[in-house]
Amino acid sequence: MRQIWLALMCGFLLVVPGLTHANEGMTEGSALAPQAQPTDYETGYDLLKAGKFRQAVEAFEKMIAADPTHAMAYTNMAYSFRRMGQFERAIELYRKALDLQPDLAEAHEYMGEALLTVGKVSEARSHLVILEELDATLAEELRAKIARHDSS
Repeated sequence: MRQIWLALMCGFLLVVPGLTHANEGMTEGSALAPQAQPTDYETGYDLLKAGKFRQAVEAFEKMIAADPTHAMAYTNMAYSFRRMGQFERAIELYRKALDLQPDLAEAHEYMGEALLTVGKVSEARSHLVILEELDATLAEELRAKIARHDSS
């Protein structure tokens, strides 16, 4: 009997530490669900959507420091710079995003828009050609912006 009790106690002592660590990071009322923490990318994207472009840039910079290959972080940081009127900086960052991920449709579309803004229409058209192969909807958006630019 004593051996059974000892075996149960040893088993219990092996299981209890695992149970205490299993609840780390959990919130009250969600005993089985870990608490989600937003990434710097998600934070940056939320700030971008809220029009807080300077703070968005800071969050995307943190994301890029953690993962220098995150092409969408470069793209959205570029978008933030573009919205702040820093078009050349935006174009640099779009180029970096496209170096990392040449088929990133959003980067081609936004790059085309930035290029139009600084008067580089032929370069914008080259991104439209690529975009037509990647995403018809974004290609149509850029095509319309090029047409508006041409008619002005």
